[in-house]
This record gives sequence, structure tokens and C-alpha cells, in this order.
Amino acid sequence: MGRLQNPIDEDAPEPMRALAQRLRNVAKAAGYSGVRDLAAAGGLGRGTVSDALSGSRAPSWQTVRRILQACDVQPDTGWKAAQEAAKNAEAQWKQAARRTGPPPESAETGDPRPAGPGDWSLRPPFGELPVHVRGRDDLLAALRDRLAAPARRIQVLHGLGGAGKTTVALRLAQHAWELGHDVFWVSAVDRDHLITGMQEVARQVGADDEDIEDAWAGRASAMDLVWRHLDAADRPWLLVIDNADEPAWLAADSGLPGDGTGWARPSGRGLTVVTSRVGTAEVWGGEAECHPVGVLDTDAGADVLIDLAGHAGAREEARTLAERLGGLPLALTLAGSYIARAGRGAGLLRHRREGRSRVRTFTAYTEALGDIGTELLDAGVRGDLSADGRAEILHRRLVGRTWELTLDLLDTQGLPEARALMRLLSCFAPAPFPVDLIDPEVAARHGLLPDPPSIDRIDLALEALVDLSLLDVVENTPSAEGDAEPVPCLVAHRLVLETNAHWVRADADQSAVWEAAVELLEAGCTSAPEQPANHAWWRLLAPHIQAVVGALPPGHARLPARALSLGLKAFSYLWFRRRFDEAERFVDVLHRRAGELDASHPVRLSIRHRYALARLDGQEAMAEYADVLQAQRRVLGPEDPETLITHHQWAVSLQNAGRLAEAERELGDVLAKRRRVLGPSDPYTAVTYVALAELMRERGHSEEADRYYQEMLRHSGGDHVFLGLEERHQLAHALDEAGRYTEAEQEYRSILSDLEEHDRADTTLYRAMRRCLARNLVQQDRADDATAEYDACVALFAEACGDDDPKTLDVRHERGDMLRRFGRHEAAEAEIRTVLEIRRRTERSEDSVVLQERHCLAHTLSSQDRFDEAAAEMRPVVQAYEEILGPEEKTTRQAKYCLAGTLQDAERWAEAEECYLAVLAAETAVLGADHGDTLITRLRLAEVRLASGAIDTQTAFAEYDEIMPKLVEARGEDDEWLQDVRGTWEARRPQS
Repeated sequence: MGRLQNPIDEDAPEPMRALAQRLRNVAKAAGYSGVRDLAAAGGLGRGTVSDALSGSRAPSWQTVRRILQACDVQPDTGWKAAQEAAKNAEAQWKQAARRTGPPPESAETGDPRPAGPGDWSLRPPFGELPVHVRGRDDLLAALRDRLAAPARRIQVLHGLGGAGKTTVALRLAQHAWELGHDVFWVSAVDRDHLITGMQEVARQVGADDEDIEDAWAGRASAMDLVWRHLDAADRPWLLVIDNADEPAWLAADSGLPGDGTGWARPSGRGLTVVTSRVGTAEVWGGEAECHPVGVLDTDAGADVLIDLAGHAGAREEARTLAERLGGLPLALTLAGSYIARAGRGAGLLRHRREGRSRVRTFTAYTEALGDIGTELLDAGVRGDLSADGRAEILHRRLVGRTWELTLDLLDTQGLPEARALMRLLSCFAPAPFPVDLIDPEVAARHGLLPDPPSIDRIDLALEALVDLSLLDVVENTPSAEGDAEPVPCLVAHRLVLETNAHWVRADADQSAVWEAAVELLEAGCTSAPEQPANHAWWRLLAPHIQAVVGALPPGHARLPARALSLGLKAFSYLWFRRRFDEAERFVDVLHRRAGELDASHPVRLSIRHRYALARLDGQEAMAEYADVLQAQRRVLGPEDPETLITHHQWAVSLQNAGRLAEAERELGDVLAKRRRVLGPSDPYTAVTYVALAELMRERGHSEEADRYYQEMLRHSGGDHVFLGLEERHQLAHALDEAGRYTEAEQEYRSILSDLEEHDRADTTLYRAMRRCLARNLVQQDRADDATAEYDACVALFAEACGDDDPKTLDVRHERGDMLRRFGRHEAAEAEIRTVLEIRRRTERSEDSVVLQERHCLAHTLSSQDRFDEAAAEMRPVVQAYEEILGPEEKTTRQAKYCLAGTLQDAERWAEAEECYLAVLAAETAVLGADHGDTLITRLRLAEVRLASGAIDTQTAFAEYDEIMPKLVEARGEDDEWLQDVRGTWEARRPQS
């Protein structure tokens, strides 16, 4: 589960343990409960973060800095010293360990990052039920008893794939449906289906949309919401969670899948049934009742065959075939379907022409199976699935032969293309395979299909494979948001692909299949995997590239380099998509396979860089980058994109080593070359812009940092999901500063969405981003949206920090300012008075926050033309500042200027003049006579004197004419305030 509570390595040196404990403390204080969330926020791999928090490995300074930034803690020299002490201790530890054995290795934990959910039906797929469910009477009777009187225990149906677990659950669901129960069928084939299905359950059992939105945004427990309503349901119900082969997806954080705290829970109002290949008590806990679903006995297996193909022979012949198939329901169903189809006349003419016997009886099918598995069957292990793993091997072989007979049947029907297609698909992953990747001309060019290929015949072959359940067709929406055009994909069962892959390996000339597979992928890899706009497509493509890289047999002349080149693109997609854990696992495969290439091969050099990026750190990584960079400059040239990738990372490693001036020089060189070679809008160029900006910020050059961010934004396409949350945070601020408020809003909302997706809606960063979003909406003058966002911010801060906490009061203060800006003066006054009352209760009257609150209240009163009340509120504020700070301090000058303006609005001319004179004297002494602030005060003073009659119009305009040119020089001709003031004065100028 990736918990932070994993113990610190007691064998590690004290400096390593001390640093790990400090990092755990800040992570806990920031609201992180798991390694997965902290890793995502810091842009790090889970293994890297887990090592840092356990003390088993001293983290690099880059790792420490990113963890601290994710926790809103400023990296300082104290942290740097602690990191260096840990590194030194680790070096000594390793040196000592070389004499006695290797140091302990760390383990990566956690589940893969989920993709976003789609929309799925909760109706059970009753159409998949056979007419009769054979051999499960006792099990179904027990389950019906549990349904009638829920025993407050989860019912887990577990067994081998193809054993019929789903069929048993479907029959129970049909029974419950007939009784009038509410039936919810949720697929757990992946985490997306599970989460979306449970969201729909919540909706159907009566949860409010607002509660659902809060729960699925991470502001409340989604699991508790679903079960609160299920436990209070008026009607009895049955919940089936099907294909839960990853039980951890059902568990609450730090819990077990069946302990009653996750998605699957017992209830007195209904029955929960889970189907899974996993059935151990250690996994499901004490709240579950586990029912093994094994193979069928011989008589029940014969019944299945007779139900499907009763014409095919005597019962004893069916029993013989059922025994040969090991009683596996999936194999029985496929065999019976095959015989039934053959009996309806499939392949009549081709059988006669080819002189082969037709397999249309139980006996003929048994003979066609050959002697596969006889030894295991005779050993009597076919029914003992838990005792010996050989049983599953047997069933895989038997089912594989069954599927081969299905392909034989299609051969007799004149569709040999079906076998070629299955062999080709077996090279890829058991994941949706885009139909667009299938190019018949490529397959024909490599001898897998007739040349020229017939599209119509290939379509017929695909239809037949779907009809015989070897393939399925799904419309896959590749993006989490569901707004992309659905991509038609082919899906095959993992065992189907494995058995076809077995036949490919058995072929003496298997190179044609692999060459075609690699060429198909190459045609699909033309779009840049780094570009966010292409991520939807690469989400489909990456699993198949990973499968080919892993399974490609050695010995092919040029294929390894081509496949590994595709692997580099898949790695780029994973890395830019921030799927670091998957990228780290894949780079191990790339690194292993790269050994098949020459040491100087460009692809091998690039893989060395990716391995260093994902798996190495500190001096080890820097040394590898330097060595690879030298080789790439020699082999590829200094401006090749791959050379620049390594050059960039070497420069970053210099930064991490504290060699900031060198890092700045090298990153500047990389940026210039990437702008020239790739263009300023390329994602790699953007990454270098951001790296330079962060380096400048670390060196204390905030203006230079902002310049790099602004430069990047001028060329950016607006989607920066490949950057870390902290970098995106800074980008959003840069967009705000540039006045690009709509784009900044999109960035803030994107960050918030990522935080919500990772259940981090209760963290400091999340609250800070909500506050930034609220400020952004104010700048866009979207009064209603800004008010709603500030209301949400106040609630978030109050819940997390408390009503009287200074952070909550600061947000409420901003809310009051916002209300005043949008003319909601009464509401603004009420809010500011409430905040002021709390501050007075918790702070001294002369504390700066109390004085600032009173200052703000005075402005709110002035906005309502209550000038005398505003002046009465403001005067003691000014007096306090004068006593504490002195009359010439900036805060004092500003407060007194505001008091003068309030008195001017109240037409209390003498008092206003006195205040303006005091401000003018202080500004002249501190800023000088020609400073913009000094000139503005002189102009205000002239206005007051003219209004009071202290000076005449001619004298006032002489003052104005002297001041205005200096103000224009100080503030600029286009200054809006200056234009308004000039318009007011010029309108009153006497006509000459």
C-alpha cells in the first residue's frame, strides 16, 4: 500500500536514519499518508521515496529537495548538511559491507497509477449464462442461503481462470433478480472499472450527487459513502465484484481487501460476492468466506458438452472427452461450441478436398487432442488445483490445443488468415490492441498472409475469431476524460495469447512473425510520445511495445535495435506522463536487452542514459551521464536530440551536486541548442526552460527565474502535465503575472485535478492551489465564481487548521477584500468584522494583523460612504504605527495616506491637509522630492487646498502643471490611474 509507517532500517547508520525520520515527520505534517502520493507530488519514483523514508539508502539532494517542496518546506543549508551527512555515512557503510557482504536492498511498493474511469453498466451480463449451470448445485445452494439471510461475511468465489467463477455469480445474480433484489454487477478487471462501478452503485442506492462529487474528489471517503447507503437500503440487494484478480484494489489504505473497510464489505441488508483467482485467507481476512470453484467432475463435464453438442455421441464418449479436458469449464465450452459448429456443416467442401476427417463427434475431438497431458492426468492431479501448480500448466496446454482445433476449423472454412492473425497478436500484450495498427500489407510482405492480401477475407477471419470467443472487440476511449474519439481495439484472453505464442516459439522460422510485429508498431509510433496531445494514443500503444521488447527472442539481426528504439519512445511516454514506477520497471528490461547491441550503438547509449535517469543518483549518475555524453558527442554529434537529452541531465546532476555556476552554463548551452534544433515549443525545450528557472530561483535570482518561465510560456501549447506539481505551480503564477489569467486558471485546475486523483485533497498544497485559484478568479472579475471558490477555501482551511488559525483568518480576510471589490459592501464588512473580532481575541491590540484588519475595515466603511466612521477606525491604526514603527516607515506612510484620503472624502479639509503634509514630509525625507509617491501626495495636497479655498485655481493648476510631467516620467504615459487623474484635472482647468 506504500505506507509511510514502514519501519526505518535499524541497520542503517545513524545519519541515514535521522534524515529518514526528519523526512517522515515533514511528510506526515503535510498530510501524506502513503509513499505513492508523496512520490507523485514530488515527481519521483515510489521506490526512490520509499528508500529515502526507510533510511535504507541515502537520497540525493535532488530527491530531498523535491520531497521538501512537495511538503511545502523550504530546502535550506540545514537540510543540505543532513543529506550530505547521510551520503557520507552510506559510503562508509557500503565500504564496510564490501568486507562482510552487500548492504540491504530496498523494495519498491505500491500499485500502478490508475487511469481515469469511464462509464459502465451495472446490469449483470445475463446473456453469458448457459441454459444450465452444471456441477455447482451445492455451491449455489449455499450462496442462496447466504442471500436469504446475509451472514455478515463477504463471499469469495476463487479458482483457476476459466473455472466458471463468473458463471456461478451470474446464476446467483439471476436468482436474486427474480426475487426482486437490487443487483449491482461491478467489474474489477481493472481499477478504473471498479472505481467507476462503485460510483454508479452509490448513485443508484440514493447518494446525493454533491456527496458523490465530494467523495470522488477525495474530500470524503468514497468507500464509506457507498456502504453507508447500502447498509441503510430499503430493499435487499446483491453486489457482485467480478474478476477481482488484484485484491489490493478493493482494500482501504493500510487495510486488507476483505477486512470490512474497503470496497467489499459484509452487511445485514444484502450480500457481497467477489470472484477472484486469489483465495488465500491472508489476503481476504476474517470478514470473508472463501469458496473454491474447481474443475467439474466427469459427469458434470459431460453434461456441459451434451448441452452444447448433444448430437455428437453417447454420454460415455462425452465423459471421456470431459475427462481428457480436465473438467475445465472454459475448455469444455470451447470444445462443445466447436463440435456444434462443425456439426452444422462447417468446412464440408474443404474437408472433402483435403481428404481430412471432420471433427464433429466427441470421440473425434478426443482423438484430435492427441496425448497432451496424459502423464499429469494419470497422476490424478487434475482436481487438486491448490496442491500442485502442474494442474494449471496442464489446463493451459489442454486449452491451447482446444484453441488450435478452433483455428483448424477456421482453416477448413477457408479462413487460414485467422491463425496468422492470432500468431501475430500473440506478440503483443493482453491489452486492447488498436485495430488501426493491423496492416495486412505488412503481414503479407513477411509471408503471414497471401500477397496481395484480401481485406474482405481478413475481416471475415476477424469476425469468425470473435464469433468463437478467441477475440473480442471493444471501443476503447483512450483518455480518462472520455472526450477522445473511441478507438476500436481487439482483446484476447491472456491464455489465448500465451498458447499462440507457444506455437510461434515452436516454429523453426519465427522471425517473420516478429518482424511483422515490430513493423506494425513502428508504423504506429510516428507521433511524439512526449507531447501531451498524443498521450491518449500512447496509452494504448505502450503496453504492446513493452511486451515486444520483453518477449522478442534473441538472435535476430536488426530487430533488437528496432524494438529497443520503440522501447525508448514508450519510456518517454511513461516518463513524461509521470508514470515513474512503471518506467523504472521497464527501464530494467531495456537495460538488460541493450546488452545485445554494440557498446557504441546509439540506441544502447540512449538506454544507458534512461537507466541512469531512473535508477541512479548522486555521483554514480553524474559519472554515467558524463561517460554517455562523451560517447554520444563522438557517435551522434553535440546537437543530436539524444545527445542533448543526456547533456541536460548531466547539467541537472551538476546542480544537484551544488555546482550551480557550471550547471547554469551547461543548461544555457542546452537551451540554445534545443531552441535551434527542436524549436522553442518542444517539450524537451520546455523542460530545460523550467530547469533553468528553478536553478535561478535556487541561486536567489527570482527575476531571472520569472524571465525563463515567461519565455517558456510564450511558446508553450498550454499543457504541462509532463512537469512536476511544483513546476506547474510556478508556471501558473507566471501566467498570472503575465495577465494570462484564463491559462493560469486551467493550470491551477489541472494541478487540483491531479491532487484529487491521488486522494490528496486534504494536503497543504491542495489548499494553497484552491486559494490561488480563488485569487485568479478575482483577477478575471468573475464575482460569483470567485465567491464560491473563496467559500470553499474558507471551509477547507477551517476544517484542516481550525476556525481561529491565522491561515484560516488570512483566507477570510481575502474573502472580505474580494466582496468589497465586487461591491458587496455589507457582506464584506460583516466578514472583516468577524475576522477582526477573532484576531482581537487571540492577539494584542497593537499586533500588526489586528492593525491591518482595522485598516481593511476602514476601507470597507469608506466604500459605503461612511467616511467619518472610517476615519475613526483608521486614526488609532496610524497612531499605533507611528509609535511602533516611526513616522517615516513605509507602513506608517501608507496608513496615514489612506487616513488623509478618507478625511478628504469626508470634506474635513484641515485634517486632510495636516495628514497629507505629514506624509509628504516623510516621503521627501525617505524617497526624495521626485519619487512617484511623493509627487502623488503633492497632487492630493493641492486638491485639498483648492477645495478648502487655501489656494486659488491658478495656484493649484500651476502646482499641477509642475507635478504632472514628473509623474508621467515616473509612472509612464500609459498608466491608467494617471490618465484618470489627468482627465479630472483637465476637466476643471479654466478656459483661457
